[in-house]
Amino acid sequence: MNESKQIANRLKKVLLQDKIYAYEGLSKALEGDVRMLLSYYMNLVGDVSINIDILDSGEYQININAKANNISAPQVI
Repeated sequence: MNESKQIANRLKKVLLQDKIYAYEGLSKALEGDVRMLLSYYMNLVGDVSINIDILDSGEYQININAKANNISAPQVI
């Protein structure tokens, strides 16, 4: 493999790694916001998790997983 291909592959790995960390940070921020929002309407049990996938079409699919043991009237703060 020539040097330019090695450099291109190395750059690709760095960019993909940066993208993974960006998604992890976004997921963590969204988890906190979604947890707060859902807690106004229900009693959550356990953690809220968010997974962001990129579809072949280039769109993002966002999956939210949360469990609650009771739904209640909104709490106004």
